[in-house]
Amino acid sequence: MGNVCCGGGNSEVLARQELLKEGNDFKKKSAFLGVLSRSENVYLQLNPSGTRLMWRQTPGPSSSEELPIYRVGKICPMGRLDLVLLGQNGQKLLELTAGTMDVRDLWVQTLEELCLPGQENQSEEDAKSLKEKLEKQQDKQKEQYWKDRTEELEKRRRDAEERKKKIGVIGMKYTAQAMVNR
Repeated sequence: MGNVCCGGGNSEVLARQELLKEGNDFKKKSAFLGVLSRSENVYLQLNPSGTRLMWRQTPGPSSSEELPIYRVGKICPMGRLDLVLLGQNGQKLLELTAGTMDVRDLWVQTLEELCLPGQENQSEEDAKSLKEKLEKQQDKQKEQYWKDRTEELEKRRRDAEERKKKIGVIGMKYTAQAMVNR
């Protein structure tokens, strides 16, 4: 009899994701001011939760950069070793050159598996969290506005009372004269 495949593909997907979490060396291409192109050696890997690509310049310690997987709209293998990640709107997010064709193909296949099926859920969750953050920020801005506004009104009231005290009885004298002259 033949092989019965019941969910075996899922373990292959997980194994490929583990390889991406270990990471690989790439050359990252970038353009300076859209004119000067340069490439730098980077170490690219998938974060432990499988939701972000992280890379850091090699050799030497440097800060790492990140790209959320949900922002990737399309993965384009170019030529023999190149890999281009495009955003939802077609904007080039990352351009890489792999050391070997096998490494490039592994990254293309696994990133496509990660990006395509759960992309709607990730973007919805991220949109919800972004909406919540915006609402909290708006609430804080409203509170700050009303706090500043009440302080301003209170200051105006105090200033008006001080002016009234200065004028006091003398002001009534001039008011009475103005009424008599009418």
